[in-house]
Amino acid sequence: MNSPAADSRLIVLTCAAVLGLAMLLGGGQGSLGDSFSQIAALVLMAMLLYRQPDLGQWPKASWLALLPVLAVGVFLLPWPDAFNQAGSERRQLAESVGTVLGDPMWSGALIPTAAERAILWLLPAMAVYWAVLQSSPRQKRILALWVLAWVFAGAVIGLAQKAAGADSLLYFYRNTNRGSAVGLFANNNHYALSMAASLPLVWAGLMWLFNRRREHRVHPLWFPALAGIALVFILGFMLSGSRAGLVLGMFGCLLMLPAVIAADRHVGAKHWLFATLAIGLFLSAQFGLYFLILQFDNGVLDDIRFPIAEITRQAAMAFAPAGTGPGGFWFAFPLFDAFLTGNVIVNHAHNDYLELWLELHWLALVAGLPLLAAFVWQGGRLWLSAADWHPDVVLLARAAWIGLLLLLLHSFVDYPLRTGALLTLAGLLAAMMHLPESAREQPAHPWN
Repeated sequence: MNSPAADSRLIVLTCAAVLGLAMLLGGGQGSLGDSFSQIAALVLMAMLLYRQPDLGQWPKASWLALLPVLAVGVFLLPWPDAFNQAGSERRQLAESVGTVLGDPMWSGALIPTAAERAILWLLPAMAVYWAVLQSSPRQKRILALWVLAWVFAGAVIGLAQKAAGADSLLYFYRNTNRGSAVGLFANNNHYALSMAASLPLVWAGLMWLFNRRREHRVHPLWFPALAGIALVFILGFMLSGSRAGLVLGMFGCLLMLPAVIAADRHVGAKHWLFATLAIGLFLSAQFGLYFLILQFDNGVLDDIRFPIAEITRQAAMAFAPAGTGPGGFWFAFPLFDAFLTGNVIVNHAHNDYLELWLELHWLALVAGLPLLAAFVWQGGRLWLSAADWHPDVVLLARAAWIGLLLLLLHSFVDYPLRTGALLTLAGLLAAMMHLPESAREQPAHPWN
């Protein structure tokens, strides 16, 4: 029988495998590569249950991950006819879909197979969230470095794509933004956001190394390595052509300022000198990026993003109170599309909150509001009342909170969490926000 330490290492390795598969193969939407990360996630879940069968020992926050699954699962249950046939639009869509998929009216989802895929889609993020939530601070740091390595690889590939042009063989998806840097993603916005949301982890790592150098021996190559990653990330979302990615990257850097300054362990004049240098460096980078953003040209999507959102809102009201069920946007949107059909392919609303309102309607609020409340509550705890925990642990948690905030903000103008790689990254960041009792301030260093 394996020791608890060996079991813990095996779980971390399996978690790293899920993250790696998701970051490498999950940059599109519904590709075969997502299936591999979903299978690995099932293995990781089984290992977690086998290692700790007493679910009462799991952190209370772990149960929040079940809310999205329950919201989607409700649509796979039989619904009363009064809800299934509510509204002429729902009946019309059911008849149209039924000619291809058969009669779907026995369940709440008009496209039951899409609801089933939605549950599978959530598995990697859930498994990573549960695994990281129960990991030690040192294991969290290792997994953070692992994700940064994958994002860095994608950033380098994206810069190579940009240099090689639209005919480059480095593009991994058929439907992609050719001519732009997309890295391991199909979408340049998601490529830029992966770096913007990961950059706070880089700043946290640099600050941790800076503090640790005063107490322990640190290999000198770690500093230029992380600094180089930060530079490539900034260069990556600068050249991605994504306005949202650039703005959010700047915003994330500014939010990290107080976290970095608070984690500095210098005292007296040295502390203020470091704070001044940090503020000067961050603001210089932000103003440089601001002037660069003025040179970006508006794309076709920028012109139709708001009309798409308005049509989605109209469709959501028409399908109230039941919604279409998960995956129903693709089928429901054309019923209300007055002028876009034939000009562009609209596969998402480019506002994930509106799309969820169309598909899940009130169940989106039932599942989403507790998650949002927990996110805000944990943010208040991290920034206002985390003095009892070790500064290094708080720094990493604050960086994760900022990264997840950027993902949530980007969802107002795009659909990042419908990409397997970014959804799994969100699961990692959500778990890293947790402050374990074992990391409360004590004489022993919590990273050892």
